[in-house]
Amino acid sequence: MYKISDMIKLKKIYGLSYEDISKESGISLSSVQKIFGGVIKAPRRGTLLALSRVFESYEKEDGIGLYDHDPYDDGPFVAESITPYTAGGSKPYYSSGSSAIDVSDGRSGGDIYSQTGYTYEDYNKLELPAGKRVEVIDGVLYDMSSPRYNHQRIIMRLYVLIDSFIRENKGKCEAIVAPADVRLEYDKGDMTVVQPDLFVVCDRKKLEDDRAMKGVPDFIIEVVSPASRKIDMEIKLEKYKENGVREYWIVDYEKGKVIKNYFEGDIVSIHSFDDKVGVSIYDEKLVIDFSEVKKYIEQ
Repeated sequence: MYKISDMIKLKKIYGLSYEDISKESGISLSSVQKIFGGVIKAPRRGTLLALSRVFESYEKEDGIGLYDHDPYDDGPFVAESITPYTAGGSKPYYSSGSSAIDVSDGRSGGDIYSQTGYTYEDYNKLELPAGKRVEVIDGVLYDMSSPRYNHQRIIMRLYVLIDSFIRENKGKCEAIVAPADVRLEYDKGDMTVVQPDLFVVCDRKKLEDDRAMKGVPDFIIEVVSPASRKIDMEIKLEKYKENGVREYWIVDYEKGKVIKNYFEGDIVSIHSFDDKVGVSIYDEKLVIDFSEVKKYIEQ
């Protein structure tokens, strides 16, 4: 499968316009423009495949292209520095029926899934090492390293503040902390299963399946760790916005920043750990004093 950078080069080689690419791929013109313009940094795999097929057809027609091999042999498009899960850092785990096997030992059988194309059903069949957690985004497995203590302290303090506000105001919403599966796109292929650090859901019907939430939370907070910075600030940011999360906060204790994305109002604001930040879905009646959170951690 072609990378975006390669498709940009091929676009010039074949003299294609965005309108041409949109028409031949079936991808909307605005999406094509955003992808090639770098606005959308991690398009869905299906989108990339559709775009790649456009350039493959031109390559087959006149033999001009970047590769001498099948363009679909390049593996999944993964944002730079984000690595799909591999056991022990090298050997990928595959699901086969109700078990996971390491294909490096030569065994095979059943329906073996590669590291792309995972669905929620496949995710549930994985047998991971004890304590190992993964997420699936657009069918690709991502390793979730063990969080640091300050990471957990921040999450728990924010949970207490948000949960207390909901209870005091007899709200209908519920705050939930990780690990809890969220089938973000259960009705659109079911190939994205995430575990937000903290999320608030106001439609209780989404929680009727005790194993995983089915649908989109109203409010999500991700606390950045060194291993998750890229995925929290780019891949998940785009995925949450795309699927209709109303508000998304990125809490970066290491850099002393809180990035508030109020998607519903198309507002982005950056705050420090000395600020008080209002939750927009509650009309800012719920205010988080991050100086208090910082003091709690330091004590």
